[in-house]
Amino acid sequence: MPTSYLMQMHSSYVVTDPKGTVLIEVGKLLSRGTPKLDKDGKPVRGKNGKIVYEPYKIKVFNTINFSKSMHYNPFAYIHNEKDILKLVTVLIANTKGEGKSGDDFWVKAETLLYTALIGYIYYEAPSNEQNFSTLVEMINAMEVREDDETFKNGATLIAV
Repeated sequence: MPTSYLMQMHSSYVVTDPKGTVLIEVGKLLSRGTPKLDKDGKPVRGKNGKIVYEPYKIKVFNTINFSKSMHYNPFAYIHNEKDILKLVTVLIANTKGEGKSGDDFWVKAETLLYTALIGYIYYEAPSNEQNFSTLVEMINAMEVREDDETFKNGATLIAV
């Protein structure tokens, strides 16, 4: 969506921004908002005579750099298996990179892995561990050693 549409400020918006530029370009404008209007359509003025504005509520979910995110936890909105699949689909779609489409085998394997891990976290982990940090820790624990068949990584120990 071009930022010119957002600058019209006539609606509520949900914006995906793979390049990460929209917030920089129009964030300040949206956080100021639009003038509050009275029943006649005229701007409402405060006690000091200045126009009163109604700011937009801006929420940021940054899948590349979580420290820039507002710490939205999608695990809080999982209620069943269908929600897990929706989360996995969104996660894969938004982390594959621009214009890249992987081999179907690997996309399916990634989907199954994420679905299993998120399902495990949802059904087995305490509520304070139901988040992306736990998911990343589990993925990082999936070390494989081809030269040692008896080696068991952290994820294997959990599953046993």
